[in-house]
Amino acid sequence: MNTDLLRYVKIEAAVGAAFNFFINGMVAGLIYHGADAVATDPISLAIDLVLTCVLTGVISALCIRASLRGTKTLGILPGGSPIVRWLARRFGRPALFGLGMGLLLVVVLYIPTALVFGLADIQALSFYTYIALKCVLAAVLGAGVTALEMYAGLHAA
Repeated sequence: MNTDLLRYVKIEAAVGAAFNFFINGMVAGLIYHGADAVATDPISLAIDLVLTCVLTGVISALCIRASLRGTKTLGILPGGSPIVRWLARRFGRPALFGLGMGLLLVVVLYIPTALVFGLADIQALSFYTYIALKCVLAAVLGAGVTALEMYAGLHAA
C-alpha cells in the first residue's frame, strides 16, 4: 500500500473515530439524560454493546463503501492473503459485512467487559463516567472498524 492510500485510510479512521465519539455520546446522553446512574449488569452491558457494535459496523461499512466508490479506490489493491481476499469478498455486501463484524466485536468485547465489571462488582456507573467511557470506546471502535473496512474494500475480491 502506498503512502497516499495509507494517508487516506488514516484520515477516514480519524473521521470514523470523531463521528462515533460524538454520535454515540449524544445518543447515550439522550437515552440516559435523566438518570443519575447507568446499570452495568451483564444484560445491560450486552444490550449496549450489541447496539453500539452492530450500528457502528453497519453504518461505517455503508459509508466506507460509498467513500471508496466516490474516490474510485474500491478494489484497487491486489488480493493479498487468503484472509484479506475473504474479507474483500464479504465487503461486497457492506450491510451484511458490517453486521457480521459488529456481532464478532460484541463477542470479543463482551467477555472482558463483563468480567471486569463483574469481578470489580460494579453494578452501576455514574452518568458522566458512563458517557466518558462510552465516548472513548466508541471512538476507538469507530477508528478500528473504519480502518479494517477500508482495508477490506481497497483489496480486490
